[in-house]
Amino acid sequence: MSFFQLLSVSVAFNVTANILLKKGVLAFGGISGQKAHIIPELLKAAVTPYLWLGLALYGLSFLIWLRVLSFNDLSRAYPIFAAVVFLFTTIGSLLFLKENISLLRVLGIVIIISGIYVVAHS
Repeated sequence: MSFFQLLSVSVAFNVTANILLKKGVLAFGGISGQKAHIIPELLKAAVTPYLWLGLALYGLSFLIWLRVLSFNDLSRAYPIFAAVVFLFTTIGSLLFLKENISLLRVLGIVIIISGIYVVAHS
């Protein structure tokens, strides 16, 4: 597979993993961080399929990312990866999690991606 094909698969798995992890956290009510609740909350997390699938996709994304790094410069690959993951995670959050994305946030994303583009192509 080519650089962009591998990168695209890694990005797709990473974005999907993030969305599934968020759905999983919402499904069991989240982790409060309070000592008294940590064991019951972790037990709920342990039986949440969204979390397991999200973790599996993170693992696959990681393995593919290692392949990308095997034959590409990190300084080239990472800015592209980060920008695309950032963009598609935001779009996925809007579409699948029904999160509100303000115009100011969209502007911030455009500025960040523009900066990453400059760094990746300089």
